[in-house]
Amino acid sequence: MSDIGWPRSRSSALQRARTRLFGQSEIVLTVAGIGAWMLDATSHELWWSDATCHIHGVPPGTEPSIEQAIEFYMPEARAPIAAAVQSAIDHGGEWDLELPLSRLDGTRVWVRACGRAIEQPGGHRLVMGTFEDVTARRQASDEARRELRLRSETETLLRDVIEGIPAAMTVYDREERLVLINNNYKQILPGAATLANKGDTLEDIVRRKVKADHYAPEIRNSQPESVREAWINDYLARHRSSDYSRIFELSNGNFVQVSNARSTSGNIVTIRTDITPIKHAEAELRYLAEHCSLTGLYNRPVLLSALSPASRGHHGSLILFDIDFFKSVNDGLGHGAGDLLLRLIARRLRRLVPSGWTIARLGGDEFAIIAPGLTPATGLVAFLDRLLACQRRPVRLGHARYVPSISIGVAPFAADHTSAPTLLSHADAALYEAKRQGRARHAFYDAELAARIQRRIRLSDQLRIAIARDRLAVALQPQLNLASGKITGLEALARWNENGEWVPPQEFVAIAEDVGLAQSLGLSIIDKALAAHARLRQMGLQTGLIAVNVSTAQLLADDFLESLRQALARHALQPSALEVEITETVLLDRSVVRIAETLDTLRTRGISLSLDDFGTGYASLSHITAFPVDRIKIDKSFTQGISASGERGLIARSIIGLGRGLGLDVVAEGVETESQMSFLKSHGCTAMQGYLLAPPMMPDACEQWLLARA
Repeated sequence: MSDIGWPRSRSSALQRARTRLFGQSEIVLTVAGIGAWMLDATSHELWWSDATCHIHGVPPGTEPSIEQAIEFYMPEARAPIAAAVQSAIDHGGEWDLELPLSRLDGTRVWVRACGRAIEQPGGHRLVMGTFEDVTARRQASDEARRELRLRSETETLLRDVIEGIPAAMTVYDREERLVLINNNYKQILPGAATLANKGDTLEDIVRRKVKADHYAPEIRNSQPESVREAWINDYLARHRSSDYSRIFELSNGNFVQVSNARSTSGNIVTIRTDITPIKHAEAELRYLAEHCSLTGLYNRPVLLSALSPASRGHHGSLILFDIDFFKSVNDGLGHGAGDLLLRLIARRLRRLVPSGWTIARLGGDEFAIIAPGLTPATGLVAFLDRLLACQRRPVRLGHARYVPSISIGVAPFAADHTSAPTLLSHADAALYEAKRQGRARHAFYDAELAARIQRRIRLSDQLRIAIARDRLAVALQPQLNLASGKITGLEALARWNENGEWVPPQEFVAIAEDVGLAQSLGLSIIDKALAAHARLRQMGLQTGLIAVNVSTAQLLADDFLESLRQALARHALQPSALEVEITETVLLDRSVVRIAETLDTLRTRGISLSLDDFGTGYASLSHITAFPVDRIKIDKSFTQGISASGERGLIARSIIGLGRGLGLDVVAEGVETESQMSFLKSHGCTAMQGYLLAPPMMPDACEQWLLARA
């Protein structure tokens, strides 16, 4: 376009029209940056002002043809401007258009092109108009439109985000007036949506909610006004803080978590999230963590927490009990029956125990009750009697009818600093005492029981040391054949002297069984008994058999038979010199099959077997015939029941008859009078032992006794 040869001569008519129509205004237009132009509709001559040339980027004075002028416009704008010019030429129309054009140097600009037709005298028509560079305004307008569009899109996005948040959202301005509330607010807080309107103050909304019991059960409208006011003031103070988070339980049972954030402009944005499923899950997990899954009662950790000095308050009692012979239910009726019995026990407890007390299942068949305020002086014994009676009622376990019983241990407590584990151990000691007294009863932890426990603890430690240092001894008590008058055996009895005090055998033997020392204690006594027996035989004394008591733990030990063989070999004794005594309780052990195999092996090796304390246990005739025993021993309680006239010797006579009928020797223990010996001899008893013949003696004393008798 730069090499176009544009003519500069114009008709006189066009020059005159230019002067007449523009005149001095051309200068004004030029100053304003507006270009003028004129077109002769007949000759198509075109005149441009210098300002018009500047807008198009051509030298001043350039006067293109109409076709050349239209070529300056961008292709998309040429048709509209050409049509507008042609319409003005043909019909006298006018236009006002903003169109893009390309300057001579290729720069793209926007111009406002205005034009109109003017009729001259004689019907001559001119078309004139102006050009204005509106690029800057268009750019500013476009920028403004882009900004408005972006703002609109941002607002739309913000609204979408606000409505898409799965939470109730409110915004309060600096004057604490509600300015925004989303739709989720109405869904999460349906009742509260009618109480919160735009423009309302935060305090007004809170007061309406309190009046409508929206925050119940935390605060209710029925509470005193002072309480409500204090709660509202606290709520407002927290809400106004910059960092606020709180969980509310609403009147409909739902839970919401409320969080606040204050913007730099002072607005308060509040988010309320429905956490009801989370709270329900927490409650379920807490229930599972705190309760026994079988019975629904509290578990041990909850009991210990409630027993802590800070929780238990003042005076009260810890009641601990378990089910007597519960193992027989599981073994005889199955674990399903055992579980059913535990659930029935728990159901009876709930019906009996007052609300406010803590009931727990500690594990297995052990239950506990924390009874606040209940002491021996406030009806504790009466409650324990009701507890025993309640649990004693028969139950149906499958096809079986069962009558349960329980043993109870009680540890009274006060508002002191006794720890929960200590209280539990006290109650457990009392429970053990109740079982020792015969079960189906209750026992209290008191000073006497505490002293026995302390003694038991002390003796167990000392017994362990005594066994390790070989400080135990044996006493020997002779046995006399009633028919021949000869000594047929010696029974070895364990003895222990600790710091000059003889500890009763029944006490330390029981301790050994409880603390796992029965096997080592038994081996020590066997070794000492065999050593004493071997020494007496070496002196040529007639001693018969040496009888030793053997516990269940020894019979079940893997190395018992080998240890016994080594002990006999160590003292150069034949197995026939030894008699092993067992009690009836051994026959009732759940490992009875294994015990029977051990007894058979002993019998095969030539060791005699006797059944001690016969008649005091629970063994039946079938148990006796099933085991290979050589003799039975009448317990001293039955022997001492024989009167001078013999009227009270029915049990002893029956045992003698049973033994003779089975082909077994019968030995009577605890014989103290001539009349007892005569009674036993007259009824066919094989042998006797007791103070009438000789008391238990230490080996040296027994040696002198045997020498004197010889």
